Amino acid sequence: MRRLTPRSRPRDIVRERAALKALAACEPELIEFARELVATPSPNPPGDERRVVETARETMARLGYTALRSVGMDASRPNLVGDVGGTAAGPVLMFNGHLDTKPAGEISEWTTRPHDPVIRDGRLYGLGSTDMKGPVAAMVYAGAAVAQTEPPGTLRLALSADEEAGSRFGARFLAGLPEMAADAVLVGEPTGMQMPWAYVGVANRGIACFRVSVHGTQMHSSLSDQVPSVNASVKLGQVLSRMASEFRPRYPHNSKVPGGPTVNLGVTLNGGVFFGIYPGYAEFGIDVRTVPGMTLTGLHADLTAFLEKVRDQDPQLDVSVEPVPDLAWHPPSAIDPEHPLVAAAASAARDVLGREVPLGTMPAFTDGSHWNHAGMACIPAFGPGSLLQAHQPNEFVVVEDVIMAARIYALTALRYLGGDQTAALTRTSRPAGRPRPARPREAR
Repeated sequence: MRRLTPRSRPRDIVRERAALKALAACEPELIEFARELVATPSPNPPGDERRVVETARETMARLGYTALRSVGMDASRPNLVGDVGGTAAGPVLMFNGHLDTKPAGEISEWTTRPHDPVIRDGRLYGLGSTDMKGPVAAMVYAGAAVAQTEPPGTLRLALSADEEAGSRFGARFLAGLPEMAADAVLVGEPTGMQMPWAYVGVANRGIACFRVSVHGTQMHSSLSDQVPSVNASVKLGQVLSRMASEFRPRYPHNSKVPGGPTVNLGVTLNGGVFFGIYPGYAEFGIDVRTVPGMTLTGLHADLTAFLEKVRDQDPQLDVSVEPVPDLAWHPPSAIDPEHPLVAAAASAARDVLGREVPLGTMPAFTDGSHWNHAGMACIPAFGPGSLLQAHQPNEFVVVEDVIMAARIYALTALRYLGGDQTAALTRTSRPAGRPRPARPREAR
């Protein structure tokens, strides 16, 4: 275990200043690269990252990354990996970001074209700008700046495919490869909410999906007042209402990993056949966002016990719950809040932003779970942009936040690789890395 409070070493401070100086000199290039990534479509589904990988490869090769290679299960679903540094005896830190995006959705809802990377009012608009091509651009340029300092270890960049559709071709595949093993991993998913850089993600929630089924009496609907019958849709509505007001799954409380699970009821809803037919079957889906310490067995038991209680109070109710195949359990993950990488990221953010950034839990599932469950300590989310802007029309990331991200990532890497997680630059009236750079030309 690295010491968390070593004395600052002059060589470390020199490296940090050199990295920040290198970043200050190329900030317009950084933002132009983010625009290039946004302009290169990579929607998933259908899923094909070849063009965007080639865009990233060209920039990374120009910036001096070594051992650049495409790694994948399928030629149309490549992952791009590159290294900087490479001291054999030093640790390996991996930065991970995904290159695919959700589909654009309804184009008429966009005020700009989804793949037209417009900069307006200090914001970069476009599909994937916050989730997560802006963060990826920051990581790429941070790595290039670190490379100029001859770091005491290896910084590896893994730009992965398929995150938006389950990561089968991306991080889930990469995490099982022995050559991808690292001492620690940082996933650059956006951790802004109402404000940027809201927290350092020391945990991410998992997802578990279930289907609740209710059986009733299917028959001619004209007879519902003539013979005993059970309306499956009505019974389902009663179950849904009870669950909304009363069901709370058990989970282990951990003051060091804030947040609890979220139960989303009725994410799918189906009942009845057609007019004239009394409904004999109805079902609804449940999407539970789980936290570390929860298990599929325990959650299924909580759901079953709750429905048994409701059934005991209504002899006419025929209800059951089953996990949804392929979506039953994608686990949450967490990193020890005392881990050196957490200290490095928190101190870097403090020095760049000029304020403390608290620890928190990423509400969504991230590729951090795949790295974590492969045995690697992983910060599952820490990056520019806001989750509130993801997966919707007019997605954007604030340009200044991408620039700050490159500085934060560079300092995080140097402090972790150098074993000095609390070293800080000599403080001035501005946070580290200032003065402010010249801004790239706005595109209208």
